[in-house]
Formats: sequence, structure tokens, C-alpha cells
Amino acid sequence: MWGRSHCPKCNNILKALDLIPVFSWLKNIWKCRYCKSKVSSIYPLLEISTWILFTLIAYFLIDINLILGFNKIEITKLFFWLFIWFISIIYTFYDILFLEINDSIMILWIIIILWVLWIETLFPSINIINTINSWWIEINIWIYSIILSIIIIWALYIIMLKELHEIWDIIILSILIWLIVLFKYTFNINLNDIAIINWTIWALWIFIFFFVQIILSKWAWLGWWDLRIAIFIWLILWMSFSFSWTMLTYFVWSIIWISLIIYSKFKNWFKTKFDTMIPFWPFLAIWFFLNVFLQSDVSKLIEIYF
Repeated sequence: MWGRSHCPKCNNILKALDLIPVFSWLKNIWKCRYCKSKVSSIYPLLEISTWILFTLIAYFLIDINLILGFNKIEITKLFFWLFIWFISIIYTFYDILFLEINDSIMILWIIIILWVLWIETLFPSINIINTINSWWIEINIWIYSIILSIIIIWALYIIMLKELHEIWDIIILSILIWLIVLFKYTFNINLNDIAIINWTIWALWIFIFFFVQIILSKWAWLGWWDLRIAIFIWLILWMSFSFSWTMLTYFVWSIIWISLIIYSKFKNWFKTKFDTMIPFWPFLAIWFFLNVFLQSDVSKLIEIYF
């Protein structure tokens, strides 16, 4: 993360010509230029995936004319989505390689997303995430909204990290639901009109959906790392997108997972580390990308089928 790029086999520091995406891998015939050990194909795949997704951001999410006109909001929006996509790609390959999600970058990710949502709540004209239109609200409601969002995320992290008894987890979730209801009726407002509350509540609902499965399966179906990364993507998707994203992910994931298990059980010669577990985040990421890039088309499908 902080040192110079080097070969993991011989530890030689890589030069500039060794680090050109895809080209360097092909030029050196997928081997280290120094020790001639094989370089994993995961590197060019990671680089090509990044290139494709960054190109799609420019096509679907960004107004190039505003960028060329040095529009500050559009430039901020560009860097926001580049950051989100970069982290998503990193975690996709990390989950494939290690079947878990590392939390080291997650804190920075959540802070940036929450900052954007807080700003959109206070200034609805600033549209960066661009999934719903928020309304202007009084400053005191804005402050309480931020406090409530912090309490919800903080409580969810307590559930994930503190390994409390299940009854305490249920009590914490019940208190959060009670706080949301109290907030709604105290200020007599539509929660969908407040960006930070809207997204945070849907992150909470789907967290509960996953949490119930973890408890019922006794950790056989999902792990905490699935929640840690998914919850922050749900901060970006609102109600309809969260629902369609989750259902489609589960459908595809289940088919592939069952197929891999059957194949590995009946073909003893085929060795796979996915005999009992497969990475969940790649499937979450695929449908997350499709939902964000094709929001209008997804909205039409939701209206037709749901």
C-alpha cells in the first residue's frame, strides 16, 4: 500500500516500464523481468477491468462538457465515482483471491460516502450520487438527520465487530427502528425527502435481511465481511435499486454457487477452493455497476415487474 511496487518472488523494485498496464505484462511475456517467475493474470485482468469501468463512468455518469468547462460539482462527482469504482474493483479481486473482505480501506470509504450524503442533504442542488431528488430541509432537521445516520452506522459496526450475544444484537436493531419511527413522527416529514436518512435506512433494512440469514444458518451462508462492504454500497442505492440489486444478486449467485458445488462433488478430478464457499462480492459488484450505469432502464423494469 505504501511502498514501491516490487516482484513478490525476488523483491526487485519495478521500474516505470514494468508498470505500464497490460502492456508491461505482455512485453515481458507474463514473467518477471528480473527473476523470470510467472506473473499472475490477475494483474492484467485488474487493469482491464479498471479501464472499462472508468470509461463507463465517463459515458454514463459524467457530463464531459461540464468537466471541460471546469464545473466544480461535476469534477467532484467524477472523482467520487472514480474512487468508489476503484475500491469496488480492488475488493472484487480481493474476495476472489482470499474469500473475505478486508476492512483496512473501508473506514475511508464510508467517511467519504457519508460526507457526500450529508452535503446533498443540506444542499439538494448538489447532485453527486444522483439517485433521488432531495428537498431543502430546516437546519435543525439536517443536524438531527446526520446524528441519526451516525448512530445507525455506528450501531451496525458494533454488531459486526463486538461479537455480542445475539439477543443484544436484536435489541440494538430494535432500538434503531424505534429511533427512526420516533424521528419521522417527531418532525412529521417524509423520510424519502432526506438523502442521508433515505440511504441509511435502506442500508439498515438490508443489513437486517443479511443478519437474519447469518443467524439462521449459524454463519454457513454469509459472513460479516459481506455486510461490511455491502452496507456501504447500499448507502449509494436507494429503495427500488437496493431491492432489485439484492434480488438479482441472490438469484445469479445461487445458480452459480449450486452449480460449482455439484460440479466439484461429482468431478473428483476437478479441484476447486469453491467446493463449500464462493466469493459473494463479485456478484454484488456486477449488479451494483449495472444498477448505477443503467438507472433509467432499471427503473422501467422495476415499474413493469414489481
